Amino acid sequence: MGTRKVDTLLACGAKVIVVSPKPTQQLIKMASEGAITLTQRPYRSADLDGTFLVIGATDDESLNQQISNDAAQTNTLCNIADRPEACNFILPSIIQRGDLVITISTSG
Repeated sequence: MGTRKVDTLLACGAKVIVVSPKPTQQLIKMASEGAITLTQRPYRSADLDGTFLVIGATDDESLNQQISNDAAQTNTLCNIADRPEACNFILPSIIQRGDLVITISTSG
């Protein structure tokens, strides 16, 4: 799931920084190509310093909650995958075919 979110952010022109102790091979490849910045270590609260938004896409529920709490403390836009109650914005599903773009939301 995290890699799809990275792809979406890159398509929108975002500067993407990924923090992960165990990145996927695809993320490692994206970093080696210069598409993203990859920091290979566990998340730290200070990782949000100077950020506009954060996406928590881990399989660790307590870590996702920490990311959400840290984002609230720093007034950072936050999306936690599959946890709408921990988000202050949502990312809809996006389908793009040429110039046609469709977004789909289930209200969270």
